[in-house]
Amino acid sequence: FGFKQEAIEFPVNTSSIPRQIPDQPWFMHPVLTMLIGGILPFGACFVELYFILGSVWMDQYYYVFGFLLLVFIVLVVTCAEITVLFCYFHLCGENYHWWWRTFCTSGSTAIYVFGYSFFYFKQLEANSFSTYMLYFGYMALASLALFLMMGFVGVYSCLWFNKTIFGSIKID
Repeated sequence: FGFKQEAIEFPVNTSSIPRQIPDQPWFMHPVLTMLIGGILPFGACFVELYFILGSVWMDQYYYVFGFLLLVFIVLVVTCAEITVLFCYFHLCGENYHWWWRTFCTSGSTAIYVFGYSFFYFKQLEANSFSTYMLYFGYMALASLALFLMMGFVGVYSCLWFNKTIFGSIKID
């Protein structure tokens, strides 16, 4: 399936000799960008996450799927925007290693979702080891799926951003 599509063509030619990356400011550390890049999208959707977890784990009905779609769109747009912002900061600092950083920056929302699941677990009436295993196992899988999904959104939006800004450069 991968051979049917053309390879990605970049708008500018790059050198095969890697350049030295200058020292980066303290706020561009990968862990810090992951922490900041994950808290903003999580803040956009954590209220709705409470109701989703209530419908999954506490047998409550959830019937506002239109609002859930709206919150999901806000989550995707927020992840894309914060990742493009940090990618721009990296490029301004002459750091060209942006692929995995953008994946982890937007995917770090899932770390906050998994952390929120610990807070939410206090409301449940857990009485056996299997309850703990089921809850945290399913929440780890859901967080992993969210990490992969938002990581894709971050990489794809930054790829589009980089192709757009470097495509506008006129090299003669």
